[in-house]
Amino acid sequence: MTKHTLSRARRRLAVALAVAGAAILTTAALATAGAAQTQATTLHLLGTSQKQVGFFPRGEPRPGDRIGFGDKVTGDDTGYDRGVCTIMSRSGPIACTIWVKLSRGTLTAQGLLPQHAHNTPVAITGGTGAYNGARGTAYATEISQAKTRITVSLLP
Repeated sequence: MTKHTLSRARRRLAVALAVAGAAILTTAALATAGAAQTQATTLHLLGTSQKQVGFFPRGEPRPGDRIGFGDKVTGDDTGYDRGVCTIMSRSGPIACTIWVKLSRGTLTAQGLLPQHAHNTPVAITGGTGAYNGARGTAYATEISQAKTRITVSLLP
């Protein structure tokens, strides 16, 4: 594998991880508000990639390869997330499942994420503890390779 091919593969993987991080943060944001609200709520979070957390394919990523990641979540609530994504195609979206641990419970989320997230929706698929029954949509925007801004819209 040439240096150019390896460099391109690393850039793609970094972008995929940033997007995955955004999805995770999105889930975390939804968890903050909980499921028992009587009106819609918007939350603002920031996810920062954690070094030495996760796993990556060796060489250029190919369809079927999986990546793992983790982020520190700050903003309206704090905690961390972990995610696993499957690469669907060389240039298409990645399919991600994300778990978020916050101070009052956990959340799960799933979604198809592009290589560069910009207002990308991620579905909240469940929660435990104070977030039991959580539902809504989180929107992730990559602001750098290591940081993702998340705006969460929770349903009542």
